[in-house]
Amino acid sequence: MKDIKHITNKLAFRIILPVSILVLIAGIILYIFVLRYISDFTNQHIKNEFLWAWGEIYTICDKSLNELLKTNDIDNEKIVRIKKGLTISSIEDFLHQNRLKGIITENKKELLSCCNTPEKSRIFIDAAQANTVSSVKYDGIEYYTYQADFEPWSWQIIIIKDSTAYSSLIDKVKISYLSTGISLTLAGLLILCYLNRAVKYPINNIITSLKANKQPEYKGIYEFEFLSNSVAEMMEERQRMIKHIMEEQKLKGIRILASGVAHNFNNMLVGVLGYASLLSMKLENAKRENRLLKEEDLDELLKCTKTIETSAQKASTLARELSGLSRKKMLEGDSVGPVDINKLVTEMQRLLSDTFPKNIEVIAITDNNIPVITGDGMQLEQALLNIAINSKDAMPDGGKLTIQTSIADIKGKSKYHYLKPGRYAAVQIRDTGTGMDEDTLNHIFEPFFTTKPVDKGTGLGLATVYSIIKAHDGYVIAESTPGKGSLFTIYLPIK
Repeated sequence: MKDIKHITNKLAFRIILPVSILVLIAGIILYIFVLRYISDFTNQHIKNEFLWAWGEIYTICDKSLNELLKTNDIDNEKIVRIKKGLTISSIEDFLHQNRLKGIITENKKELLSCCNTPEKSRIFIDAAQANTVSSVKYDGIEYYTYQADFEPWSWQIIIIKDSTAYSSLIDKVKISYLSTGISLTLAGLLILCYLNRAVKYPINNIITSLKANKQPEYKGIYEFEFLSNSVAEMMEERQRMIKHIMEEQKLKGIRILASGVAHNFNNMLVGVLGYASLLSMKLENAKRENRLLKEEDLDELLKCTKTIETSAQKASTLARELSGLSRKKMLEGDSVGPVDINKLVTEMQRLLSDTFPKNIEVIAITDNNIPVITGDGMQLEQALLNIAINSKDAMPDGGKLTIQTSIADIKGKSKYHYLKPGRYAAVQIRDTGTGMDEDTLNHIFEPFFTTKPVDKGTGLGLATVYSIIKAHDGYVIAESTPGKGSLFTIYLPIK
């Protein structure tokens, strides 16, 4: 059904169908017209020929009658009988010369008959109608007849002609109109070819350029050239807008990053500076008083150094995560190699089962058909771990964490337009936690975005996941429903 709809939506179909229907309708109308015209033309031609023949016969009869009147022999039966015989002979010659046949009767007595048998003569006499062309069939052959009376002698003259005599005329007319029909069909085909070239070609030219993500450069028919130029201008404007938006996004990212770095480092430095000042003050007091530090002073100083060390470690971790985010090419060097996704997931499940709270069940489901992929195993492990830690934090009262591998064949358009067609190793991390609303879901991969308390996270975990997966030419997609848990799907290309 989809294929039929695809065909009917094509421009060529939209052109061919209406033109074909128009040609078909025109052909039917012409055919009906031709049949009717041939019939009318033939009948008129036959009628005219019979009228002409009767006119000639009447002239022959009238001429003989006038000769009798001039010689005053009209009352002489013998001379009249001879004259009638000569007239019939003249009529017979005329009929023969014009490939006609005839019957002449006088008071129902046949004076002239073209028929071999009386039965045939009787059929023609009964079928003939006065002053009218009629047809009759005899022995499988159709004949046309015309009857007229020469009243002075009480003659009934029937003119007969075989219908086959007109077949050549009808054939000529049919051939003429058949040629017209063929010419009309050829004209329709030429119109189709012209429309195909005049309409389909420029449209295909524009569409082909658009599919190749190039600006159309059609030159020719004004309307299509205008359309091509308009589309090209729109594409240029779109490119400018995309570039502008990307620049804005970069600036926004830089602002967010700078704000986050400043905030986090400021929090860490407040602790470092505060405890460093306290440590300095304690030491200066002891030196000025020239006394030894007491045990409680030493404990307090140790606490200060521990706090400073912890803050320094947090700063180091933050710097390391920022470094990971800032690297454009994360897959260079000896760290890149074959990675067994199933092995990675199995080891991750074992690690998480040992370290996560016992009220969280960690399950691994692997697909043994997944081939080895190329990547950085340590970075992929870090990405899976970051997602798993997020899932753990979303299940404070326990739950289930499932990590499943499979092969994903993406064909054509998918739910996510940016997901390119291809073959991927897919890793799904599903939890039964609190879930996320749509607003949270739209920002989870942004640096420093977090819903956790200040001392529980930096907001770089999922941003790091995104950077790692993008460096592997892959995709990470998050889906979630509040109260029903979350699902993270990682797509890594199989090359």
